[in-house]
Amino acid sequence: MRYYLTKQNSERYGNSSYLIIPPLGCPDIFPGQPCPTCPPCPCTPGLLETEIFQYTAISDGIKNTYTNTDAVVQFSTSGILDPNTVSIINLFINGILQPPNLYAVQPGVLILSDVPIQGVPLILQFIKITTS
Repeated sequence: MRYYLTKQNSERYGNSSYLIIPPLGCPDIFPGQPCPTCPPCPCTPGLLETEIFQYTAISDGIKNTYTNTDAVVQFSTSGILDPNTVSIINLFINGILQPPNLYAVQPGVLILSDVPIQGVPLILQFIKITTS
């Protein structure tokens, strides 16, 4: 967790006073203190939780469509997930992040706009963000 130091009248360090506070403008990531009258407080959301899944395949230099059967099991933690069940999808081809207009993801299928060079790794990353 990142904290910022602000100069105020609280803790004294040398000739100055500092108060350690979390960054402002992040109520979803750094929720405030719960209301004393209503634990658990519905007006204060919990921290955000993430789950990360990865599908990895190796390009054969011929096709531009990959399915769950093309996965390299040693490097994959999942198949190709349904895009409606995750928050963020990232595609890396040979380690380079690809813009979303160059590929399409459907449950169990990755469709590329072009054919990658043979032997190039394709890493499809899925990030699911939920509140606790």
